[in-house]
Amino acid sequence: MLILERQQMIIQLLSQHTSLTVNDMAKLCSVSKETLRRDLRALEEKDLIRRSHGGAVLASTLSSEPIVPSILSNNRSFRQRILVNTEVKTRIARKALQFVNNADRIALDSSSSCWFLARQLPNVDMTVITHSINVVQTLAAKSQIQIFVLGGAYFAKNEDMVGSLTEKMLAEFTIDTLFISCDGLDFDNGLSDNNEYHAHLKKQMILTARKVIVLADSTKFNQNAFAKICNLGDIDVLITDKTIDKLLQKEMDWHSVEVVLA
Repeated sequence: MLILERQQMIIQLLSQHTSLTVNDMAKLCSVSKETLRRDLRALEEKDLIRRSHGGAVLASTLSSEPIVPSILSNNRSFRQRILVNTEVKTRIARKALQFVNNADRIALDSSSSCWFLARQLPNVDMTVITHSINVVQTLAAKSQIQIFVLGGAYFAKNEDMVGSLTEKMLAEFTIDTLFISCDGLDFDNGLSDNNEYHAHLKKQMILTARKVIVLADSTKFNQNAFAKICNLGDIDVLITDKTIDKLLQKEMDWHSVEVVLA
């Protein structure tokens, strides 16, 4: 298990059990107590947990303040984003599996939501196209999945490739189903992203794909991020965790966008 996956598992365990001992967490994560303590120190430095004698609790259980404001800001890195709303993103990823078929050619963007989907993908015959280093690492152990990596300029913060070269490589592929996420989903502005390079790449991915599925938890609703990706009418399916408001649902119906609740 990768370090990030293990730390995410620790957060999930603490969210389910409120508090746990080091011994319990080490057993559940199948690691030594020394390794577990290193993970706890790293999570405490990010203000995600509070260590106590022999165990730990989530920081959010000790304060009325939102958990780790820096993580929830527009400048959060990929490693920070995978620790936020993990349970919801996992549910959305599992629901997305109904849109994945054997021998499909699918594309995944570099969002944390698509990384959660990559973790859920079965080891069956399919092709995955991505510009995410983390998606590649996650799928590498699944021998039946053929992986194509879109190269380009490496963006360390999100651990992915972006830019004109990435988009040129994208043009070489035919995509059956594209899975993307966004930072904002708004009635008037459609889908948007906090990074203009990601927004432009996603726009090109949408043009290449036969079907576009958006994985977006409800925190993205009624948000307007920096750079527009597309209009609501450019997507086919929205998978989310909560019922959208009536006005947005009417707009989705108008554009024949299927809304699926996880």
